Amino acid sequence: MAIRAKINITNVAQLYGHKDAIYDFALDKDEGHLYTVGADGYVIRWDIHNPKDGLLIIQIGEAIYSIFKSENILRVGSRSGTIYSINLKTKTLLGSQKAHSGGIFFINDSFSGGEDGNLYIFSTKQKLNVSTKSLRCCISDNDGYYIGASDTLIYHIDKNTLTVKNRIKGHTNSVFGLSFLDKNTLVSTGRDAQIIVHDLTINVPVHTIFAHTFQAKNLSWNGHILLSCSMDKTIKLWDSQLNLLKVIDYERYLGHTNCINKTAWIDENMFVSCSDDKSIVFWKIEN
Repeated sequence: MAIRAKINITNVAQLYGHKDAIYDFALDKDEGHLYTVGADGYVIRWDIHNPKDGLLIIQIGEAIYSIFKSENILRVGSRSGTIYSINLKTKTLLGSQKAHSGGIFFINDSFSGGEDGNLYIFSTKQKLNVSTKSLRCCISDNDGYYIGASDTLIYHIDKNTLTVKNRIKGHTNSVFGLSFLDKNTLVSTGRDAQIIVHDLTINVPVHTIFAHTFQAKNLSWNGHILLSCSMDKTIKLWDSQLNLLKVIDYERYLGHTNCINKTAWIDENMFVSCSDDKSIVFWKIEN
């Protein structure tokens, strides 16, 4: 309890612009912009240094589940399995590609992953089947990619061959969020509401906590504090040993009123979150 008292949380700004749930965002720290997407098909840009009304970039005619930014191009993944490419300079649609047979849950610079259990490889336009169930999240390091799936597994994918090197077990349901604490420590969370610490030198779980009362959606680490967010409408702050530091809820911090889908650190003391309540919130931490 003494540890929690050392951290003060401020709701810097809560902004509305979407007409429905916000599922994902892309953060460009160098540019100083945040790009959000959601169920309304809107792509909206926000200024992270001066949070205020957002700028509508484009509207896609269906729900958008995922987003990735590369230079002046945005790729967004839709509920139908189509990837739309958007020119940020002209705010126009460059083209679209049917990549998956269901929703697209993540996009990076090399591939997308979706409801069909496939990776869609951009360079070859080929599909690589990884799981019989949905691929939900992905992070990478120098060695390869780690992909969380709805079959309870985390798949370690070789970066060069895109083949499965290992399957990491621990969860009892879908894996929705992944983060590295260091090069040998992976943390994961998901529908079972647990946070699990995996030792990558032996590929086994070494610590598990029941973190939330409903499914957890995402993890974000800034080198000191791990953020988790959940359908239980809370954001929780943890140290590297998974000691609980703080709980952010609506009653105490006037935060989100519905499922919180993603958080990400802007710097060591500020982070942003998005929710099914149609809002994004900028949060500041003071120790």
